[in-house]
Amino acid sequence: MKRVKRFLGLSLVFLLIGLYSFVFAADMPDTLRIGLLPAEDAVEMVKQFKGIEDHLGKKLGLPTKVWVSQSYNALIEAMNAGHIDLAYLGGGQYIAARDAGIKIEPVVVGIMHTGLPFYNSCLIVRSEKDIKTAKDLKGKTLALVAPTSTSGGVGPFYMLNRAGLDPNKDLERLVYAGKHDAVYLAVKNEKVDAGGCGSTYFERWKDRGILNYKDKIETKSEVKLIDGDIRIVDSVAVPGTPMCARSALGKKFIKKLRAAFLSVPKEVALEYKIWGALNGFKSVSPKDYDDLAAMKRLQREMQEKKK
Repeated sequence: MKRVKRFLGLSLVFLLIGLYSFVFAADMPDTLRIGLLPAEDAVEMVKQFKGIEDHLGKKLGLPTKVWVSQSYNALIEAMNAGHIDLAYLGGGQYIAARDAGIKIEPVVVGIMHTGLPFYNSCLIVRSEKDIKTAKDLKGKTLALVAPTSTSGGVGPFYMLNRAGLDPNKDLERLVYAGKHDAVYLAVKNEKVDAGGCGSTYFERWKDRGILNYKDKIETKSEVKLIDGDIRIVDSVAVPGTPMCARSALGKKFIKKLRAAFLSVPKEVALEYKIWGALNGFKSVSPKDYDDLAAMKRLQREMQEKKK
């Protein structure tokens, strides 16, 4: 009887060890594969991310590979298929992936050059246009990035609804341009009346000489370009772009991954300027994206009404 009890006790120990290994080290990678959103020229993005990539590899003791996806959806699909371990997703993509049952979790968020872990989704028009508010977009043409883009899709839908407009009924035409740059250029070149994009791109466009303004004022409740080529007719604050990991990597590895990001030196983080220079990273959890999830649900309900 004692031998039976001892056998059962050992079996229980081994079972618990197995469960621990499954939960905490379920799918340890031999190479850390990182996916980036298609926000700029792929070669330039990989070049700017090199310092962060090297730091992560050194801290985790793993070789690394960086891939820039061709689209927002391609990045989510690659993570779902297990082709990448870590992805720099927009908040909207994280919510979309979570709603689709894909097992991922936000690890850290980049601290913007403003020193804040958030930015703004903006509705923009040319300064000389007689469009002062989001409500004035009724009957106008609008360019957005993609339905799953946080600041170029989810945010604009929310602002239009807040203004009493249904994007599917109250606009003359709604087009998806694929990238924030393409949205801005469509507005600049008068292909559309207005566009929806992220506030983090304004500095980059100014540096490239395609957008002029004297100064920018940005808070959670307002974004203004002083003496600018474009006017911001409405904005809504959204949580910063999160780095998301596959849940299958296990809690133990994700904890190490988070610590590696938090230890990235400021001078290394500053090299990544795709959305404006980063000042470092901050821990995030799924709860930080609850408000965005509510915006996403509203957008989905409006799209379902169109069918």
